[in-house]
Amino acid sequence: MKKPLPKVSLPSMVTTLPISKIKVKYRPFVIKEQKALLLAQESKDRDTILSTIVDVLKSCSDGDIDPDKVPAADLAYFFVQLRIASVGPEVKFTIGCSSCGTPNTINMQLTDITLECPPIVTDIKLTDTVGVTFRLPTMTDALVKDDNRDKSTYILYRLVETMYDEDSVYQKSDYTYEEFEEWLGMLNEQQLLRIEQYVNSIPELTHTLEFDCHQCKTKNRRLLEGLHSFFRFDVGA
Repeated sequence: MKKPLPKVSLPSMVTTLPISKIKVKYRPFVIKEQKALLLAQESKDRDTILSTIVDVLKSCSDGDIDPDKVPAADLAYFFVQLRIASVGPEVKFTIGCSSCGTPNTINMQLTDITLECPPIVTDIKLTDTVGVTFRLPTMTDALVKDDNRDKSTYILYRLVETMYDEDSVYQKSDYTYEEFEEWLGMLNEQQLLRIEQYVNSIPELTHTLEFDCHQCKTKNRRLLEGLHSFFRFDVGA
């Protein structure tokens, strides 16, 4: 009988997710997972990329990551930490100048990327007695598709947890999307603005790139936002 091939141990690391404060124990991704990420990147399909990333994050954390519960910004931060542990902190990619279009080679240090976590108010008062409570978006929300509904309204519907007045609390799960859409249409401009302010306050992984074009010397600033922006440059060769 053949002896089983020797097992190769992998280092184990721990990180704390900035928003949820969850401690996650993880290992670097292995070659088969790296190949899956590269294939997803080559597909250029956003849903394929996100679902592959989620699968790898779950695998490398032994299932401790729940994409249905962990905020999307936390998962983006975790992916950056995983990429640092697996391949290294430097990412090299090419980006065109905003003025002349000349490709410029950029070396970015992933260790420079941080996730800002200001206090998040999820209880939004619409009047003195009526309000809405929200949760933070997850990666699962980003993967939801429904071509028959307005995307922004449907995502908002998913993020609502309760609505309340001075007499009662109304669980969103008891109401259909159509009922929520009708209710939303009855709000005035100021009330809708308060909801929009909550949406705009949702934390997102961002990083500003600054470089001088080597051809025309124009100063460039590019804002990277969200997991997809960081993934599309490099998952390692």
